[in-house]
Amino acid sequence: MFKKLMLAAMLAGSFGFAGCASDGASAGGAASGEGAADVFGKPIFLRGEISDPEWAPLPELLVKKVGDNQWKATAELKVDYAPYKYKFADSAWTPGTNFGYSSESAPGVFEWGGDPIILNPNSKFEEVKVTPPADGKYDFYIEKQGDKFVTYVKEAE
Repeated sequence: MFKKLMLAAMLAGSFGFAGCASDGASAGGAASGEGAADVFGKPIFLRGEISDPEWAPLPELLVKKVGDNQWKATAELKVDYAPYKYKFADSAWTPGTNFGYSSESAPGVFEWGGDPIILNPNSKFEEVKVTPPADGKYDFYIEKQGDKFVTYVKEAE
């Protein structure tokens, strides 16, 4: 009797989890909508020391498509809090959608007016660092160039 009860409880729990994941929303609470970065079929977020709480997949930091193979998210930065560490990732840090700097771009520090940072979509701890030149809003880009992804930051227009 106890085994049957446990089995029933486990089955009910697994159906509950499956139901939560089937509504089209990510674990971060944002649905994949028009213009959302549907890179690899998942919403991608700008994540890092720029959000509160830090590294959270917040709806306002959902990356949006802005051109062919180009996406961006906008965040407010303050010079006093720099350097900021960031990555692009889905809500679960899934391999293939966890973009940190590639060994080709080590140590992963973006310099204003410099080259974009090459990204590794299977990153673990390789955060990109950026220091803004002034307080304000900044656009964080992720772009596919050939077979590689890159990132760069510009002042928001």
